[in-house]
Amino acid sequence: MENCCCSSSCCGAALVCPVCNNLGQSVPFETVKSMVRGNTPAEGEFGVCLTADCDVVYFSSNAIFHQADVAVPIAWKKGASPKYVCYCNRVTEEEIVRAVVENKAKTVGDVAKATGAMKNGKCLINNPKGTCCHKDIENVIQQALESK
Repeated sequence: MENCCCSSSCCGAALVCPVCNNLGQSVPFETVKSMVRGNTPAEGEFGVCLTADCDVVYFSSNAIFHQADVAVPIAWKKGASPKYVCYCNRVTEEEIVRAVVENKAKTVGDVAKATGAMKNGKCLINNPKGTCCHKDIENVIQQALESK
């Protein structure tokens, strides 16, 4: 957890997906470059589409990359398998729910101990959002606690 990479430079501005017209969020170019298969995209400002039923993952003013163009399954997209929450350590939503239900985990720290999440801190290049998974883990914990 001490290696969390979230900083104000990577967690900020919202952009609109050109396909679904929903708000996405700004994503660092380094993240896009590490995630897109094949041809390296031209450097520029990119957004990530957070809409579950839109096939677009990354977009800019002159490029669109779909799920098939990305090297990992996009957890928030419909049909993704597995649904990684911590991409650095390949910890899935299912493993986090299990930690909450079976190990009585209630905090991100508890989940990290039970699953090995958040150990490597290379979120910029491993997480498709380019951000730390801390908030995503908190959201899964909350959902699991509410469904108990």
